[in-house]
Amino acid sequence: MLVANERSELALSFTGYDTPTAENPGALTAAEMAADRRQADPAQIRKRARKAVQQSQLGLSGTRRSTGGTELSASAHFGWRTLDNPLTFAIVDVDRTTAGGAARVTMPVRWLGAEHRLSAGLDAQFQDDDRFNFANCNFVPPLTAPTAACPVLSQERGTVQLSQRERVSSLGPFVRDEIAFASRYRVTLGARADYVRFRVDDNLITGTNPDDSGERTLKAISPLVGLVARLGPLHSAYANVSTAFETPTATELANKPDGSAGINPSLDPQYATTAEAGLKGTLAGRVRYDVSLFATRVRDELIPFEVPGGAGRRYFRNAGTTRRRGGELGLAGAFGITTVGASYSYSDFFFREYTVGTNDFADNRIPGVPNQQVQGYATVNWRGWFATLEGQAAGGMYMDDANALRSGSWEVMNARLGGRVTIGDLALAPVFAVSNLFNRAYAGSIVVNAAAGRYFEPAPGQTIYAGLTVGLGR
Repeated sequence: MLVANERSELALSFTGYDTPTAENPGALTAAEMAADRRQADPAQIRKRARKAVQQSQLGLSGTRRSTGGTELSASAHFGWRTLDNPLTFAIVDVDRTTAGGAARVTMPVRWLGAEHRLSAGLDAQFQDDDRFNFANCNFVPPLTAPTAACPVLSQERGTVQLSQRERVSSLGPFVRDEIAFASRYRVTLGARADYVRFRVDDNLITGTNPDDSGERTLKAISPLVGLVARLGPLHSAYANVSTAFETPTATELANKPDGSAGINPSLDPQYATTAEAGLKGTLAGRVRYDVSLFATRVRDELIPFEVPGGAGRRYFRNAGTTRRRGGELGLAGAFGITTVGASYSYSDFFFREYTVGTNDFADNRIPGVPNQQVQGYATVNWRGWFATLEGQAAGGMYMDDANALRSGSWEVMNARLGGRVTIGDLALAPVFAVSNLFNRAYAGSIVVNAAAGRYFEPAPGQTIYAGLTVGLGR
């Protein structure tokens, strides 16, 4: 569900630029999944596909509050990341620098007989990548003679296939007002303006490879309005209408199905409007509940796909409009030494307008989303020790836009046992856990619109782990 707020979908999308490639090396076909879910794609083995990452980040934040209730806060961060990522289609090498900051002021105000809590601020982020693609010269059997792509047989990296500098900058000012009145109601009004600029400088220009430099600016204003009404000491109702703006990531814009460099000029951001209403509270003084219904209309939704012979590389295109409707129910309660909880979600997501070539996918279900999911847990606490049993189940989902293929449903259970032991000033906190308790074979995620039938990303089998935390002092 897409909901805009002070940090909005844009902020989430921008931090998501951290994904420098778009390939599914762990995906299997249905036959491979049934034969051995632990196997890898043979092409990935031949090309020695892997990833090595080094990353550092430095951040600083501060807050100051006045006696009148005004609060000032600011933060800044700076980061570095290097990536060495041999893939079947190329060896990807990225050097990245990131920087950003945020400032916000919040103050209480009484105006027109109501209590207001006003907020205003600005987010700014910047990313600078030097990206190279080299020919992957790992072969089985090995080459016996040099080629134009691999002139030196002993070297893994061949000739440079792509060299470009990618810069992304973002500014996001926002305002928000929370209005409390009649002691039972609170209205929230807000808006955020997002301005995102992508720029690519192509450094590999030859007589047969033209200059693919370019830039795009994506922007939007995202308003929201919400209402919370207290129905009693233990119950409240809420409703809101919000909008969201999500840009493609830098990698999604850079991956063009025709294989050229530069920015994909036909890939647009997606815009969403969501209406939501719900109830939350406590029953019988011990059971907490939260129930909600929502409907979201998305324009230009970003849809992943692959192309035959593309070595599993992921591309993106826009659907015309989609409609997402659903509901969620959550329950949790404590009964003596036992705490239990459960949640259920229903998703009715479908395309309203979506055409690819001569194929019309209108009224088809959006792939990659199960229509039903259930989660539950039970925890027993006794004298500093706990035991937890949790389970999750998901219904089947379509795997392609045409709804020609559908995955099966699955369920999995996990167990954890732990506690705390104190010996003088020494505190020991051991934990023992088993994930996928019954060693179920299932796909933890689906590669939507995969080529060559490689839809399934297998989840780990039964996994046992143990840990110990040691504390000294009081």
